[in-house]
Amino acid sequence: MDKVFPFSTNRPDQPTPREQEILNYIWAGLTSQEIAARLQIAQKTVESHRANLLRKFRATNAAQLLRLALLEGLLSVPSTERAPDVKRVVQSAKASRRLTSIK
Repeated sequence: MDKVFPFSTNRPDQPTPREQEILNYIWAGLTSQEIAARLQIAQKTVESHRANLLRKFRATNAAQLLRLALLEGLLSVPSTERAPDVKRVVQSAKASRRLTSIK
């Protein structure tokens, strides 16, 4: 019978500094192509780092990866001091959607 491993066990490896950098860019919402351009590396290299992160965190997708990284304290949510700016951007986006739907 297969062994069942609980999620409470420690991960096998910590992310490398480069993987941590990639994780931060994923958290910022960048695609592999955008990350590659910023770091001046090949897109395939970014995808390899993503795959390593998924393996290390035992995640199957980016949403799980980010959730686990948040729970472990490797990522942090930005402070709410910027909330008025975000609200303005959201309102602006809603207004532009309304304008485009009129056309």
